Amino acid sequence: MKKELYDVVVLGSGVAGGHVASRCRGAGMRVALVEGDGFGGTCPLRGCEPKKVLADAAETVERMANAAGTGVTGQARIDWEELMRFKRSFTDDLPPKIKKHYDGKGIDTYVQAGTFTAPDTIVSGDALLQARNICIATGAAPRALDIPGSELLSTSTDFLDLPALPRRIVFIGGGFIAFELAHVAAAAGAETAIVNRSDRVLRKFDRDLAGRLAAHMRDLGIAIHTDCPPRSVVKDGSGLVLMAGKNGERRFEADMIVNAAGRVPALAALDLAAGNVEVLRGGVAVNEFLQSVSNPAVFAAGDVLSGTMPLTPVASVEAELVARNIIDGLMHRVAPEPTPYALFTYPPLAAVGLLEEEARERGLEFDTVQGDAAGWSEYQRIGQRCAGFKLLVEKGSGLLLGAHVLGDAAEETVNLFALAMRTGVTAEKLQHMLWAYPSFGYALKYMFR
Repeated sequence: MKKELYDVVVLGSGVAGGHVASRCRGAGMRVALVEGDGFGGTCPLRGCEPKKVLADAAETVERMANAAGTGVTGQARIDWEELMRFKRSFTDDLPPKIKKHYDGKGIDTYVQAGTFTAPDTIVSGDALLQARNICIATGAAPRALDIPGSELLSTSTDFLDLPALPRRIVFIGGGFIAFELAHVAAAAGAETAIVNRSDRVLRKFDRDLAGRLAAHMRDLGIAIHTDCPPRSVVKDGSGLVLMAGKNGERRFEADMIVNAAGRVPALAALDLAAGNVEVLRGGVAVNEFLQSVSNPAVFAAGDVLSGTMPLTPVASVEAELVARNIIDGLMHRVAPEPTPYALFTYPPLAAVGLLEEEARERGLEFDTVQGDAAGWSEYQRIGQRCAGFKLLVEKGSGLLLGAHVLGDAAEETVNLFALAMRTGVTAEKLQHMLWAYPSFGYALKYMFR
């Protein structure tokens, strides 16, 4: 086995790993990029980007339905095969193009997954890669369900690659993946159900707005079952049966059952013990420099971290910090800042900052500004009947502690709130700013009335 010496070896070619590799190579370092599951990573190949292609199609269908009575006639429907062809136009050619991009930068690329054999050494196929610095950026993988018959479950990746849409689909879970894919499936005509372990869905979002969205999705024909932990999956003729509930008394028949119970750091195959890399709550344990607490040669960025938000923009920021610490030395620390995030159902649900219960647990004093937005002309014009907001405004300072928005353009509206939170703009200043009209940005004024 031939040994190669590098300044930096990066495990994973997604948003985080690719950025670290590029920045370090740009600084004149010898860099290796190791990827065993398609160059580009989850987001462009089997995550955010292809999911949004499908979500936009589902949105178009629902917007057409909402337009009834507005002068727009006709009914939209999804041709699944054509939608899949369109989706593949975004994904199929990416891995070789991305690999070629890194090759062109002078980065050595390896196409077999990497594993630690020592604190400073990675093996990839028949290559032994020794490095002064190693960055773990292997992303996340579906959370395994420890129930009989779990091998019969499909994943979100399977759903995004379906050549034909099954007639009946059950999604296990109550978070981002379950709700986004269930909305797509229902819009495409599948009989769709969500089966969630606990009594609360969409825990990352405001309870009231999440409940309102869930009610809307039920109106669309999506069955949502709570307090219904999965117990087993069995084959039944050409279909599948999920038994769920406290004692496994609930029966759900389907042609496809998707494990949408979240994702966990993809670390199982790395042999972290051989690399002397400690794990905390399932992710790589790091210090304020995103450096391993147990192995100073190792850094980590993205979804593999313990306690980070598994979001593409977060991974990008973390990757830049890792790259700068490798290039400059340990000079750059994590600086938490408000992070907006969105659920791409239709309507979308978005948030930034604290949930109401989090603010109360911290003992903060704040006013809650909330309301139903479905009566605003911005929503009436497009027939949107599911819209609302909740803002947490700190007493005294007038600063935003959290912003939660449900409705069209919620993700863009929350971006404005995030900017205000980062720059210390008060609720009063937001209310009196000039905004383009008519627009959802202008609707910020309505919220503070």
